Amino acid sequence: MNTVVSIIIGVLSAVDLATLLMFFINRHDQKKGLEDKLKTLERDGLRTQLLMLTLLKPDSKQEIMTIAQHYFAVLKGNWYMTDLFNHWLQEQGDSVPEWFNKEG
Repeated sequence: MNTVVSIIIGVLSAVDLATLLMFFINRHDQKKGLEDKLKTLERDGLRTQLLMLTLLKPDSKQEIMTIAQHYFAVLKGNWYMTDLFNHWLQEQGDSVPEWFNKEG
């Protein structure tokens, strides 16, 4: 009888462990998905800010460079803003910062 009880407890423990592992795996996957979405939203917001500043206030160099560095270097943004930012740099007569990959 003790053997049967031990086997049942062992099986239940294995099932519980598997359930717990699946819970953590799913939770990690969901967290990763949310982090990716947040990063995309941040990149989209910064791209919009960078576009607006370069078009409406092109002389705001410090603000533009701060946003651009975070957008290009930290968030690895490189969609259509790469060419536009490179063009803005040329218009301003500024050198290309080391963090900016103008190849996109």
